[in-house]
Amino acid sequence: MKRVVVIGAGPAGSAAAMGLLGFRGLEVLLLEAASLPRRKVCGSGLSPWTLDLLDHMGVGAQVRQEAYPIRGALIGGTRGECVALRSHYEAAVLLRARFDTLLAHAAAQRHARLQEGTRIEAVVRDNGRLIGVKTTQGDIEADAAIVCNGANTKLARTPRPGTTLHSILGWYEGVDGISDAVELYFDAAVKPYYGWVFPESATRVNIGLCYAPTPGGLTARQRFEAFLASRLAPRMRSATQLGRLVGHPIATSYWPTALVQPGMLVAGEAGGLVDPATAEGIHHALASGLLAGQYLGRLLTEGRPASAQNLAPYTRLVRKRLAPRLLAGQLFVHMARTPILDLALRFGSHKAVQSLLTWALTGA
Repeated sequence: MKRVVVIGAGPAGSAAAMGLLGFRGLEVLLLEAASLPRRKVCGSGLSPWTLDLLDHMGVGAQVRQEAYPIRGALIGGTRGECVALRSHYEAAVLLRARFDTLLAHAAAQRHARLQEGTRIEAVVRDNGRLIGVKTTQGDIEADAAIVCNGANTKLARTPRPGTTLHSILGWYEGVDGISDAVELYFDAAVKPYYGWVFPESATRVNIGLCYAPTPGGLTARQRFEAFLASRLAPRMRSATQLGRLVGHPIATSYWPTALVQPGMLVAGEAGGLVDPATAEGIHHALASGLLAGQYLGRLLTEGRPASAQNLAPYTRLVRKRLAPRLLAGQLFVHMARTPILDLALRFGSHKAVQSLLTWALTGA
């Protein structure tokens, strides 16, 4: 029996484990450094294509049962113009602490061995061949590994084409005007990126922003306070903040690369697979994780070694699946730096403009 270690039990890791479990003769260890549930700095939005992929993985119904349904979007530009969008697309918001736990437990129910509180210290190789991993709970022998432990990974850190964004996020109860729509505001302080209001229930929202830091520019907290003051002050008069503000870097990329090492594949944010425009990474984590698990599972059950040469086609599969969305996101960033977005929002009542904005936001 071949043993595969999946490092990280976020969306990419759980999807990788599920992909591997479609093959016989594999033992799958899903290792998580923290104890679930654990907080993740994320807007927790599940896009239409994410929900479609969750359906394909067999967990979509459970996610929908627990998530807050999203049926529209409100888009605002730097001049205050706002456009409300409604379409047939389905989205949702589910707090990442719950979403990640749900997926990890789904993998465990399919007979992955979920081991929490286990931090990877190093990958062990013999003559270039991966033979195991060193962890805080002892050494583990393995025939291959899939790295899914996020942007701060030390196992797969390498320069990739893209930008590292900063984010800051807080949770609130009692914000006025909450509906079944997400709100995205391309304010001058964060443009070409945005601030958001994502409802997690009828009364609770997460509010945050992502931006590219500039030397001598505003701090994250200053940007956040300015965003609240300019966009949401009248709606926040009766609101209560839940806990403290949290922040995290977001490693984005517009071209998948450096996803293969001898005996090892990289998926999700560990490989920079995050949309350059929206910082949306859940779909890309699920898609790349599932591809990694399926590709590696097929390779091992065919009796082929997990050499860098045999693993190389995985990168091409990821590019075929995700590169069009990532490149489209990069194009949107360039467009958002110009007056084009504000101009489009000025004519937001036109059906053609609404269709274009819906296409841009849903990746349809």
